[in-house]
Amino acid sequence: MEAARDEYWLSGDPAWRPLSEDEPPSEWVSSELEPNEEWSSWQRQRLQPMAARFVFGPAWSIALLIASTFPLIFPGNTPDDQSVASLLFFSAFILLIVSATRIASSMPDGDGIQLVKWLWFGSGSANLTRTIGIPILGGLAFVAHIVIDARIGWISYGLFLALWYHITFRVANTLMPPSGRWLVPLKNEFDDSSIDDSWQVVARGFRGGCLAFKQLSSGRKLELHGVNRRGEKFLALHFRHPSSLLFDPFVEGSKIAKVQNFGLGFCGPRLEGIEEELVKPPIDLVAGSWSSRFNYPEEEE
Repeated sequence: MEAARDEYWLSGDPAWRPLSEDEPPSEWVSSELEPNEEWSSWQRQRLQPMAARFVFGPAWSIALLIASTFPLIFPGNTPDDQSVASLLFFSAFILLIVSATRIASSMPDGDGIQLVKWLWFGSGSANLTRTIGIPILGGLAFVAHIVIDARIGWISYGLFLALWYHITFRVANTLMPPSGRWLVPLKNEFDDSSIDDSWQVVARGFRGGCLAFKQLSSGRKLELHGVNRRGEKFLALHFRHPSSLLFDPFVEGSKIAKVQNFGLGFCGPRLEGIEEELVKPPIDLVAGSWSSRFNYPEEEE
């Protein structure tokens, strides 16, 4: 989500970082890097932090998972213990996924459905053995608890709890990098012939939306987007994760935390290897000037 007011459009709204309201934008994200002089006309646009928005979903989700055991531990207190337990159990996973898709959908050209596909099927066999293998084993254990011994049901519950952990931290690890993009104002008419030859042009002439892209490893992409802001035209550089999330490409990846235990929470590459693609901008152009209305208030003093 972009800041609505012009003075916060690039820096990001201080309300997104309430503990940092008295600090300048340069202190908000310690992992940010400044590009070389080739990018002197480009400016960073900070988007709303992603990880902080993925707190209440998992919290309520795990609460529902725990609550789903109550009708089984204390039977006879609901009209149908199995149905109530199943409803609470599946609601926990639905809430978790909905919470993640809403964040992805709020990105510029973000796609919540794309995030769900990546969540379950992305990152190859390293992820499929968990998102597909664990539910199969959990389902078999659930059947076994019906036909063999009810106590086997707790094995099924434990397996699905492991799946919940994997999904939760797979999403969380992907939301941890700072979200942002880089913008340059256009002075003249957009000329797509000046885009680097390694890029694929998808639109002739300027328009709002994707103009060109370059495919990177592990499903990641660099994109050039047309952006309109109250009568002004900009080009934006997007670093798009296969989940459709946007990462700020000029970030020190070693400072970004990652949570993985026993292979659960695996999310694949995030910022790894991106620096070699950022030696210079992907397009040669004469940049326009930046309007002072986009300055953070402190910069006007």
